[in-house]
Amino acid sequence: MKYVSHIHQEILDRSSIKNLAHKYPIILFLIKDGHNSTEESVSDKKYQFMYTLNPMPNFKPKAPLVFGMYNGIFGTMNPEMDTQSFEHIPILDNPLSNQLALYVVQELQFCPNEDKSYLENMIVTMADLLVKRYYLQKEISCNLQMGLTPFIVQKIQQYVIKHIDRPILTSELAKVARLSIHHFIRVFKKTTGETPHQFIMRLKLEQAKKLLISTEESIIQIGMGVGCDNPSHFSQLFKTNFGVPPLKFRKAYQIGMLSA
Repeated sequence: MKYVSHIHQEILDRSSIKNLAHKYPIILFLIKDGHNSTEESVSDKKYQFMYTLNPMPNFKPKAPLVFGMYNGIFGTMNPEMDTQSFEHIPILDNPLSNQLALYVVQELQFCPNEDKSYLENMIVTMADLLVKRYYLQKEISCNLQMGLTPFIVQKIQQYVIKHIDRPILTSELAKVARLSIHHFIRVFKKTTGETPHQFIMRLKLEQAKKLLISTEESIIQIGMGVGCDNPSHFSQLFKTNFGVPPLKFRKAYQIGMLSA
């Protein structure tokens, strides 16, 4: 199912969209405000690009869907576009969304005065992808009957984060949930939509992504910090999940998504 038809308008001033957000069913944002950055000065590297998009005729969301990338992380905001309301949605973070955002922001910043009509299809594609993945997560959440409770999932997540600097076995997570390993694997996939291995690797790579943005640690140090002792393997895992190698991601983020 296709959710997005075309761009309604581009809005450069975020204060304007706060008053109009309730009128638009889909809003895509690409914002960098410099918070959580290790750069000494980011005043010339901030950006905010926002688009209101028209939905397909058969798609009528009950509330405005506000999606996009904020400081290098994909997630949602409230319709007032208050950055304090930003919520990271892991399922939105995939290689295609990262590649699209990287290219779009690069083009918008590199040639600010040129006609950008050629980017419309790419922006619409990005918005459609984010809406699809958001509803995929909702569908998964609606099918959690007989699965793990949110409390148990949270305990498992806390366990992984606590031991993120070493390999973690599925049997360890089964013990946290107090289930046999076979039953745990089955209900975990039904509850989260991921295998335990995928869940562990996602948390490790999300942590690596945060460290790339917020610290100056080397790629090798960050890889070891999330339990990946082989730098080549770590780089390949990161590229597979986020669309770009870790070093290129860090450089692109630091220069406002411009390619190195």
